[in-house]
Amino acid sequence: MKKKLKIWTGIGTYALMNVGAMTLAIPGTANADELINPPEETTSVLISDNHACIPIAVEGGGEGGDEIEGGEGGEGGEGGEGGEGGEGGEGGEGGEGGEGGEASLEPLLPSRVFLPPSQKFRDHQVIADFVDQLVIPNYELLTVRSGELSESIAAFVSNPSAATLAAAQETWLAARTPWEESEAFAFGPAAFLGLDAELDDWPLNEVDVIAVLESGDALTPEYVDGLQTSQKGFHAIGFLLFGTDNDKDLTAFTPRDLEYLAAIGPVFDQTANDLLLSWTEGIDGNPAFRSEFINAGEGSNIYPTVQAAGEEIVQGIIGILDELGNVKIGEAMDTQNPFLLESRFSQSSLEDFQANLNSAQNAYLGEYPAGGTAGHSLSDFIATIDPNLDAQIQAQLQVAFNNIEAIPGPIEKTLCDSSAEPQITAAQDSVLELFDVFEQQVLPLVQQ
Repeated sequence: MKKKLKIWTGIGTYALMNVGAMTLAIPGTANADELINPPEETTSVLISDNHACIPIAVEGGGEGGDEIEGGEGGEGGEGGEGGEGGEGGEGGEGGEGGEGGEASLEPLLPSRVFLPPSQKFRDHQVIADFVDQLVIPNYELLTVRSGELSESIAAFVSNPSAATLAAAQETWLAARTPWEESEAFAFGPAAFLGLDAELDDWPLNEVDVIAVLESGDALTPEYVDGLQTSQKGFHAIGFLLFGTDNDKDLTAFTPRDLEYLAAIGPVFDQTANDLLLSWTEGIDGNPAFRSEFINAGEGSNIYPTVQAAGEEIVQGIIGILDELGNVKIGEAMDTQNPFLLESRFSQSSLEDFQANLNSAQNAYLGEYPAGGTAGHSLSDFIATIDPNLDAQIQAQLQVAFNNIEAIPGPIEKTLCDSSAEPQITAAQDSVLELFDVFEQQVLPLVQQ
């Protein structure tokens, strides 16, 4: 997941703020003035320039660990009273105008349905099934795929051939799917333990990886584990395996490339396993996050109410729809810069888009089709209150899937093709329409 600044706004609630595509990794600790007035961008060396649009090197990724782990939000201060409206001007001959009414913000706010107590979100089963039927099966598949990736890399390093290279590339692509399908629940340990960043720091400036290759350091798993997040994880491996434009052949691999790959595979696999363990058993002295989540409102130190955990689910869906529509598609499209596409080295960003939308759908439906699991869901809750809204959401999801599938690929090649612009725009619009529905209609129902 791309760099976000998570601002705590209350129990179970975050505001996700884009840090910006081109200033994601600023060495050192930025002070407040630097965040408001970022320093001039450092020019980076372009490794490839094979596109007809605007490939601009990025400053590297920089995933999170920025979430402030934190206790309960402080109480908000009381809102000030609205001032009275000014007196109306004098009327015409018909008499004096009347006084204006009190000022009100209500017309600016979306309409809200107020639920009777019997319909408010109180369903612990939705919370428990979200973890047991979606989160854990998804992460279990990720660990299977990460192990296969590490093994296939080791096989390629020990016996470099066209066949072993193709196998390593295929297992990289296979591992991407369960990861991208998990991004609707990249909260909890993925955020506050920095595991999201360890696995998926992007956009990647390949100069960071080349710096490791050109160093004189011995490349061991212990050494790679201590590197910054832009020098390990999915996209560092992707650059090493696929090259800058999905065109790296066997003759391009140096002994140093193979040494780096041999060290990075086990580190990646261990991080994926740590993510699963952080939910099921707990790591680094932290309790199992599963217990904190499913015990919402019943002794959880993080979620004091069931609604707080339910809101976390909705905010996760909102977060990935926002990132997919506004960042993964939007920033690359708006700037016409293919270097801002997430999986540009393997030219598989469209597959990432589909998996991210799967993530939102799985979180809403409370199921993980790849694992054959399903449970009581947010969709079930919405359907009992407003079946038309539930049907609308599911129909809009299908439209978004169809629109993403209609984008001619690979998008790394078609991003700047004017003939593909309508399809890309339609896909972005359909994702952002879903974002609006979850933010404006679903979230208020769960928050009550």
